[in-house]
Amino acid sequence: MAKEFELVRKIAVLGGREGGTTKEINIVRWGQFGPQIDIRRWKAGEPGKGITLNEAEARKLLQMLSLEFPTGSAVSQ
Repeated sequence: MAKEFELVRKIAVLGGREGGTTKEINIVRWGQFGPQIDIRRWKAGEPGKGITLNEAEARKLLQMLSLEFPTGSAVSQ
């Protein structure tokens, strides 16, 4: 089954290797649905596993991450 998608805008590459699989955050339109925040693996322009968030979910994620990692704090291991 072919995945119908449109990569509306690249936001950032979060990790991975150049020329290999990358982990990215983008704005993607899947099928007939409107554009949404998308965090997933990409390889050679093809999407892998990931998650798609609507605006409310993305804002909640941002809020929770900012509480977990306040400005200037280090990530605990």
